[in-house]
Amino acid sequence: MNKLGVEAFLAIVRHKGLTDAAKSLFLSQSTLSHRLSQLEKEIGVKLIERGRGIRELSLTQGGEEFLPLARKWEELIEETYRIESRAKYSTLSIGAVDSIHSFILPPVYKELNKYSSQLNIKIRTHQSIELFWLLENGEIDVAFTLLEQPMPSMIMTEFSREKMVIIYRKGKEQQIDNHYISKSELDFSKQLFIEWGSSFRSWYEHWIKKDAVYRQPTIRLDTVNLLSIFMDQPGHWAIVPMSIADYFLKKESFSIFYLEDSPPDRVCYKIEHRYSTNRIEGLRILDECLKELEKDKDQ
Repeated sequence: MNKLGVEAFLAIVRHKGLTDAAKSLFLSQSTLSHRLSQLEKEIGVKLIERGRGIRELSLTQGGEEFLPLARKWEELIEETYRIESRAKYSTLSIGAVDSIHSFILPPVYKELNKYSSQLNIKIRTHQSIELFWLLENGEIDVAFTLLEQPMPSMIMTEFSREKMVIIYRKGKEQQIDNHYISKSELDFSKQLFIEWGSSFRSWYEHWIKKDAVYRQPTIRLDTVNLLSIFMDQPGHWAIVPMSIADYFLKKESFSIFYLEDSPPDRVCYKIEHRYSTNRIEGLRILDECLKELEKDKDQ
């Protein structure tokens, strides 16, 4: 079948006119009309009603019957391209929570980018519990999660471990040099709260209730990317992993504190499906990148 003709026909159907259809294909209207005419000649049926005074083109009865076939043909062509792409390139689908994507994995992605000529990479952001489901169903190849949930079908290894610290917005004339801070020195009305998992939640509930005074955070965030927006006034503070604190410390207006009653470390886990035989080459390349980064840390 005439590929260019089918492409022209479907573009006209989608845009309901020659002008916009031609623009979508970066063609002149005369070229588009020629391709459609060639297709109609090939299959022996007039597909579209066109002529003077017709503002919006419509399908003939033959066009109505041909449309489902054209769409199926288009889907087959796209699937053929995907097969060719998979044959030419290895693929790797990585899932992680947003804080891991943004603050831990960037060096890994920079290393992976060196393999862009041989590796198709797909990045997906989800909550930790969702990542297990996606991995179990083969929708991703590897996950980086904050949830420790041992499963017989999964291989789980500790990928990183970070101390939890306080990042604090300084005032213009305020000089803060202390390395440690106590709960009594914090203004809880200016806290920005992010829940970092079940172990952190248990620690936090014990921490705020230990002196018989319950301090409820006034601002709760479900993503670390919102911190930069809300951390805009002197005295604002949040408990975050060290990788996120390092990001804020690059700005002169922030200080870091260690808590005297320290939260548990935040642990990131790397998870793979135990019985998966797909994407072996992509996972091998990822492991090589992780090894290179470990070497750089040790040097």
